[in-house]
Amino acid sequence: AAAVAAGPPVPFAGTMAALEGRMELECSMDEQDVIVLDSGSGYLKVGFSGEDAPRAVLPSVVTTTMADEAREDGDGANAELAAALKKQAYYGDEALREAMMNANANVVRPVQRGCVFMSSQHKDALESLWDHTWRNVLGVEQEELPVLIADAQPLGQSAYASRQWTAEVMFEKLKVKSLAIFNTAVLSLFSTGRTRGLVVESGEGITQAVPVFEGYAIPHAIFKMEVAGQDITAKVQEMMKRDFGESQASSYRDMQALKEKVCNVCVDYRMAMKGPDIDDEEAKSFELPDGKIIKVSKEIRTGAPEVLFGFGDSKLPSMQKICNEAIMTCDLDFRQDLVRSLVVAGGTSMLPGLAPRLKSELAAALPGELGRQVEVCVDSQRRYAAWIGGSMFASMSTFDQVAITKQEYEEGKADVRGLVAAEDLLSRPSRSAARSLALPARVLTSTVALA
Repeated sequence: AAAVAAGPPVPFAGTMAALEGRMELECSMDEQDVIVLDSGSGYLKVGFSGEDAPRAVLPSVVTTTMADEAREDGDGANAELAAALKKQAYYGDEALREAMMNANANVVRPVQRGCVFMSSQHKDALESLWDHTWRNVLGVEQEELPVLIADAQPLGQSAYASRQWTAEVMFEKLKVKSLAIFNTAVLSLFSTGRTRGLVVESGEGITQAVPVFEGYAIPHAIFKMEVAGQDITAKVQEMMKRDFGESQASSYRDMQALKEKVCNVCVDYRMAMKGPDIDDEEAKSFELPDGKIIKVSKEIRTGAPEVLFGFGDSKLPSMQKICNEAIMTCDLDFRQDLVRSLVVAGGTSMLPGLAPRLKSELAAALPGELGRQVEVCVDSQRRYAAWIGGSMFASMSTFDQVAITKQEYEEGKADVRGLVAAEDLLSRPSRSAARSLALPARVLTSTVALA
C-alpha cells in the first residue's frame, strides 16, 4: 500500500448546498484566476480555475536537438562552436514529431509512472516544459497568478524531494504568487460532488485505488499498480507486430490511437473469446497513417486491455485486486459507502466496458451483500476529472487559506515537503476553514496536508 495524506474537502460544483457524505459547505466562489496544472505521465493538462475543461492538453514530452550550423557559418572552430550552442527544444506534439524525424534527437519524458524523475536531465526537461506552458500556451506573466498542482504521487518520504523541487521551481524560477498541491485521486472525487467513496484512477503510467472519507484520503488503505494505459498500448503493439508485421506496428503513437479507437473491455473475457465476433466493420477497422485500412482482430481489441485485470491470473497485479484490498483495509462501517460510490477516473477509464467489468469483478470478489451493492460512477468528463476537480477547488475562497504564499516560502514558514503551512500560519486559516467547511479545527490542523 502506498500512503497518501489528506486532500481538500469536496464541494458540489456550482452550489454551496449539502453534499453526499453529509458535509455542508458554505465557501464562497473566488473571482481570482488560478492556474491549474496536472502534469501526468502521458499528458500535461493546464488551464484556469472556474473553467470546465483544460485550456490545453499536450504530451508530457520534451525533445531537444542540436542544430548543425556549420554549412551556414563555414568550416572551422567558429562553426563547431555555433553548432554546439544552437540547441532547440520542442514540447508536446511538436516534440513527438521532431523525435520521429530526427534520429539524433534527445527525447525526455520527465514524468513516468506518476512520478517526476529526479535526475538533472528530467528535472530540467519538466522545468522547461512548465516555462513553455506559462509563456507560450497560457500567455501569462509569471508573477501574476497562484497555482494549484494535481499530483499523483502519494505524500510521504518518497515524495519529499519531488515536492521540495517543485516548490523551488514554482517560487524561485516561475515566481508564482502562491502554491498548493493536491492528490489527483482526491480531486477526481471532488469533481463528482462526492465527499466519500473509492476513487479508481487509471492514467498512462499508474492505476491506484484511493478510499476517501469526508474529503480526506485514508493513508493506510491506498493501493496502486504500475499497470495502466501505456501497458495496454505496449500489448497492442506486441500483438499487432505478430499479426501485421514490424512495419505496420512500429509507431507507438499509431498503436495508442488504435487502442483508443477499437479496444474495449469485455465483462467476461473468456466467454467473449469463445463466441463469434459480433462487432460491426467500423468497430474493427483502423486506418494506418499510409491510408491503408486494416481489420483488427477481436483478440487484440479485447485482449490487450486484459492487462488491467491480470488476464485472470490471481498472481498478477489487477484493478480488481487493488480495489478489493483498499476496501477490505478500511473499517467495516465505511466499506458500504466505498462500494456504493466507486468513481473511475483518468484517461484509461475511457475504455468502453471498463466500468461494467470492474463492477462484475468486485461483485464476485467481495463478500456477500457488499458485493451486491457495488455501484460504479462513470462521468463523461472522467478523462480530466483531476484537473476539473482542481479547477473547482481553486475557484473557492478556501484555496487562499490552504495555499502557501511566496512570502511564507521565502521566510521559511512553510513545510514544503507536504506543502503544509507551519503551525503558527496554519492555526488561523484552519479555524476559518473549519467554520466554512463545517469541520472541526483540530481535524484540519492535524491533517491538512495538501496531497
